[in-house]
Amino acid sequence: MDAIGVGAHAHNIARRMKMTATLPDGSVKTLLAINDWDFAWQDRYYFKDFVPLPKDTRLDVEIHWDNSADNPHNLSTPPIHVTWGEESKDEMGAVSAYVVAHDQADSPALEQALVNHRSQVARAKMKADPALARRVMKMLAE
Repeated sequence: MDAIGVGAHAHNIARRMKMTATLPDGSVKTLLAINDWDFAWQDRYYFKDFVPLPKDTRLDVEIHWDNSADNPHNLSTPPIHVTWGEESKDEMGAVSAYVVAHDQADSPALEQALVNHRSQVARAKMKADPALARRVMKMLAE
C-alpha cells in the first residue's frame, strides 16, 4: 500500500506526536513528527509524494502529554486531573495513516485486510478487558 497522508488529533495537554513506519528491511521512515503540539493543528496532512509501505511494514505511534504548569497550552492553572474524553478540557490522542492500494487491483484485498486487523484488535482488547467486553455486548444488544 501507499501512504497518502496522516491525521493528527489531540487536545491541549498533548506535547509531541510521532508516527513511524518500520519497513520489512528494518529501515524506518518518519511519517509525522510534531515536537510542539498545538490544539489548532488537528488536521489531515497529505504528502507531496505517496510513501510506499510494503507488506509487513509496522506503524508505530507515540503521543506525549504534559499536564504540568510548564505546558503553555495547558488550560488549567494549576493543573487538574484530566481523563479521556472528547471535550477540550479532556484529553485523547490519535494519529491515523491514510492509505491506498499500491495497485488498484489490490484495493479489495487491502480493504479486507484492514477489516480483519480492526476485528483482531477489538477481540484482543475485549479478551484482555472483560468489563469492556460486557459494555460492548450490552451496547450491541440495545
